[in-house]
Amino acid sequence: MFIADPSGAGQPGVKPDNSILLALYEAVHLNRNFITVLSHNHTGANLPSSTPTDTAVPPSPPAVPSAAQTLHQPPGPSSQENPTNILVTFLSYCSMVMQDVRDPARQHNTKLCLIILTCIAEDQYANSFLHDANLTFRVPLYRAPMRHRKQPAEAVNASRPLACALLDLMVEFIMSHMMKNLPLELYNKCLGVVHRILCYQKKCRVRLQYPWKEIWTALISLLKYVMSNESVLSSSFDIFELACKVVNLFNLFITYGDTFLPTPSSYDELYYELIRMHQVFDNLYSMALRHSTNNGDYKVTANKLTSALVNIRAIINHFTPKIDSWSAANKLSALTEDQVLEVVRTNYDTLTLKLQDSLDQYERYAEKPRESAFFTQLVRSIIVEFRKNVSVTNLEQQSVLQEFSMIQ
Repeated sequence: MFIADPSGAGQPGVKPDNSILLALYEAVHLNRNFITVLSHNHTGANLPSSTPTDTAVPPSPPAVPSAAQTLHQPPGPSSQENPTNILVTFLSYCSMVMQDVRDPARQHNTKLCLIILTCIAEDQYANSFLHDANLTFRVPLYRAPMRHRKQPAEAVNASRPLACALLDLMVEFIMSHMMKNLPLELYNKCLGVVHRILCYQKKCRVRLQYPWKEIWTALISLLKYVMSNESVLSSSFDIFELACKVVNLFNLFITYGDTFLPTPSSYDELYYELIRMHQVFDNLYSMALRHSTNNGDYKVTANKLTSALVNIRAIINHFTPKIDSWSAANKLSALTEDQVLEVVRTNYDTLTLKLQDSLDQYERYAEKPRESAFFTQLVRSIIVEFRKNVSVTNLEQQSVLQEFSMIQ
């Protein structure tokens, strides 16, 4: 599945292979029992550390052979062995191929990866495996170097349930693809994967030990980016529909977070982030209100967004005066995080929120009719690529291929 790409300087050395991915998609989508194959564990050698002097080839090939050396991970003894499976390999592959979606081939490959992850996130057995605290894996995920963030900590490479690696992958995609030509369809699928994971956790009351602040920060960053590029993005697609999906993820945390967040303090931290970043939500509401009161193309979805923001605005409007009052009473001009959290904890009782329907519901993935055109084009491109690379040495084989090419 993973082929070295010698021309990809500065990029992970992996070439997209849609034919193998298509076979994986068909197996996952059409055969529920194939999930057990994905989760079948075997022991593989630890990947080599990404140090310049480490060029030794391990005796057993790593999960992602050609690109393993580009993954950020702390050095460890090469003799140490870690459990792995197909899903671990697939998540590592996704982290590399998702880095550059400007190229149409990689964009289609990324879309196929996200569709496969969507199918996995909808499967009950797969989710139980992903969230099993007794089944932990060390998943090497590629993170593109960025000036505004530090090198990933060793905790990222710790052995954790696979749901943590999947959420890390979605956070990385959200944070690393904010560009003028925003890949809207890929963002929708990415947010859909996160939504499905949260719905499973809410339904089964699974409390995943995960740094949820990373998800909240990524979602708020996406909202900030959409608002700062409103004029450019709104000329291409409905930005309010995308913003609604982000806001409803927050509404899911607000309404049901007490059933799946790991600790009560995690729920407090959610409120702290909403209050701290209140300006983002205030600006988002103003933008939606402006478009909902005119006769523009996005009036309906803008109005839908204003309704979705009702609980977030209620939280901000409820706690902000109380924080200001506490600050004035204690003669403090700036409060620490702990002081704000204390105010939040002591004022839950007087907060009134609206119960919103269908936050934990989603439309299950269906290939037809929505994705039919995509898969038709994908199969055609695979056939063209195969015919370019195949070596026909026999005239009879050539005639057979010619006959196949005439099939409609």
